[in-house]
Amino acid sequence: MSFPLDAINALLERLQHHPFYAGRLPEKIADARDFAARVPLMRRDDLVAEMRKPGFGAFASPQAVRMNFSPMGGGLVPILQTADDLARMNAACATQLSACGIGPGDVCAVTFGYHLFVAGLLYQSQMEAHGVACIPAGPGEAERTAQLCRDAGVTVLAGNPSFALRLLEAGMPAPRVFFAGGEPFTGNRTLYDRVRQAMPETQLVDSFSLSEVLPVARTFPGGEGVHVFDELVYAEVVDPDTAEPLADGERGELVLTHLCKQAQPLLRYRTGDLTVLRRTAPLHGRTVNLPRVVFGRTDSMIKAKGVKLYPSELRTVLLGIPGVTGGHRLEVGASEGRDRLTLVVQGELDEAARESVRRAFKSQALVALDGLETVESLPEGPAMVDRRT
Repeated sequence: MSFPLDAINALLERLQHHPFYAGRLPEKIADARDFAARVPLMRRDDLVAEMRKPGFGAFASPQAVRMNFSPMGGGLVPILQTADDLARMNAACATQLSACGIGPGDVCAVTFGYHLFVAGLLYQSQMEAHGVACIPAGPGEAERTAQLCRDAGVTVLAGNPSFALRLLEAGMPAPRVFFAGGEPFTGNRTLYDRVRQAMPETQLVDSFSLSEVLPVARTFPGGEGVHVFDELVYAEVVDPDTAEPLADGERGELVLTHLCKQAQPLLRYRTGDLTVLRRTAPLHGRTVNLPRVVFGRTDSMIKAKGVKLYPSELRTVLLGIPGVTGGHRLEVGASEGRDRLTLVVQGELDEAARESVRRAFKSQALVALDGLETVESLPEGPAMVDRRT
């Protein structure tokens, strides 16, 4: 998609007198570069501080009809939606449900949590708005839930992949479509392959959202990764250090802007999530794609061999590798004027696992390991250590 100039300028005009944004925003911008240069970034701490003020401070919303909560900053922060917000979310999700062939006559079991948090109601609302019968099962009690799904003829399942596997083991027939969430899915090849083996004919859907920005993106039939709901959000990727916008295909921090949200509108909101963004040919109307979803957090970065490395990326590299039993540490050293990367892993890796780790590291970090060591026990400490002098 091209830059949504008209939608952004309408947003800027609408928020000129918003209690949080008044005096912070230009009245109009010319293009994406102008937007990034003149609209300040927002951090999660900014949202948390405002929501902890009496009446939710500048984000007070008398029109809100739904209030979920999300763990942030050491406590639970309210997430507000107006009736129009919910209607727009349901309409956007309806395009993806239709693309998956879901509609009246289908029965969906939602096994995400419902107590305070957002995922359960998000899926229930969109399914019901789309004419799909919905069972608000929630998590836990796999035996009973599997029986209910058998009795009701469930064709669509939404929930954590690990719990979905438990349901199938308890006798639930494989659904026609499975919406995965709550755990790394396409980014965890071992878990994804287990689900694919258990549901060989099922359409598998990955998704990415934040409690405060949802939905963000989902798998659409015929694509890879997840495609952004660009009628709801504008996505950018910036350098986590400099906050400068990055070109498509470069690894950086995902920044999101609500285009039309009434309650808690967020502009250039730093998610802290590492991803890659690219534009594609239209796929069910979507052109903004996160091919690898998200693969880490912007924490304690170290630059080596000309690239930025993040501790949370290491977990992505080792996820599902057999033989890994505990901690891991990336040691950055130097030899003959060149950076040297050694990954130390607690556990025992056979040659196939070692090769898998090396390939995964290079694919993730875009540079190769110089050394891979295994130890029986790894002392507590940071996930990355810079030993260069």
